[in-house]
Amino acid sequence: MSAFRVALDLTMARVGRTGPAVYAEQLAAALVTPLGDRLVLLASRLAAPLGATRSAGDRLRTLGRDLWWHQLGVSRCARRAGAALLHLPASLGPVRSSLPTVVTIHDTIVFRFPELFRPWHRFYSRVVLPRLARSAAAVITVSQAARTDLVQYLGVAPEQVVVVPNGVDPLFRPIAADGDEARAVAERYRLPANFVLAVGAVEPRKNLVRVLQALHHLRERPATAGITLLHAGPPGWLADDVPRAVRTLGLAGAARFLGYVPPADLRTLYGLARALVYPSLWEGFGLPVIEAMACGCPVVTSAASALPEVAGGAAVLVDPTSLDALITAMERVWTDEGLRQDLVARGRMRAAGFTWERVARETIAVYERVLG
Repeated sequence: MSAFRVALDLTMARVGRTGPAVYAEQLAAALVTPLGDRLVLLASRLAAPLGATRSAGDRLRTLGRDLWWHQLGVSRCARRAGAALLHLPASLGPVRSSLPTVVTIHDTIVFRFPELFRPWHRFYSRVVLPRLARSAAAVITVSQAARTDLVQYLGVAPEQVVVVPNGVDPLFRPIAADGDEARAVAERYRLPANFVLAVGAVEPRKNLVRVLQALHHLRERPATAGITLLHAGPPGWLADDVPRAVRTLGLAGAARFLGYVPPADLRTLYGLARALVYPSLWEGFGLPVIEAMACGCPVVTSAASALPEVAGGAAVLVDPTSLDALITAMERVWTDEGLRQDLVARGRMRAAGFTWERVARETIAVYERVLG
């Protein structure tokens, strides 16, 4: 495909710090070496970071991106840059494009759990996403579970969907628990000696209220009385029940929410935590699972959606709707050192297969197929 240029839209990577944003940034970095100046990076001028509270300006920029940039502007910019193909990496883009498009759709959770999303997101997704998927020359998704959902909810032909699992940033690797880096992060965040870690945006799908309920029960048992929880991740939406649960359950000193944590510090949190607890209700992939494994952190995660596929037998799986199952799993990993060491070894082996170089290589194969 040496005669062709590919445009990649990084708008949503400038807006948020969730999985699709990480995917877009990491894919762009991995594509630079094989594509060189044949890669054109685009972003809307309306891109600005979002928080939990939306101002009037935020809402106007969202409308501008959704109605102008993603439907018209991105295609025009790609054509002006001389691109022969447009890659839309964040499940957003034009329902009709004058260029061949490849779209990455990470999940269809808004169709499965519409009540967990804001009204505009629900409406826009239902109108745009099926049309975007069916008009694309190819659809990439990040797991077999997500592929099944795309076919079911969006009406995409199975042969149109290519599964390219995410990679893990090489930054995520084991650290020395007694090293300078660990000591500096422990001081900066005032870390307790032992803790479990939760990672991700504060939103209903992440099942944080149930994690807090499990923490409350475990702190009443002698073997786990000292268990504490740290959460790393940006503010999300529809999550008022999380701080309410902290107050109601009396966990003010036992559960701390750190907000967004830079990747280098997050690596250290993974390295120091006794376990990652990630019982999400549904995921298209679940990057924290593989990041934790790469850092040598044992994982407790959900037996639903793509998470067992990603974990590959290297995590403790739980029914995310069962409080008893979550309590039991957290207690096992907190108290059983042999289990923890086994999960660490299996997790590191599992994570080694997830690289962004592989993602770039398999993505370029999709481009080549589309461009013939």
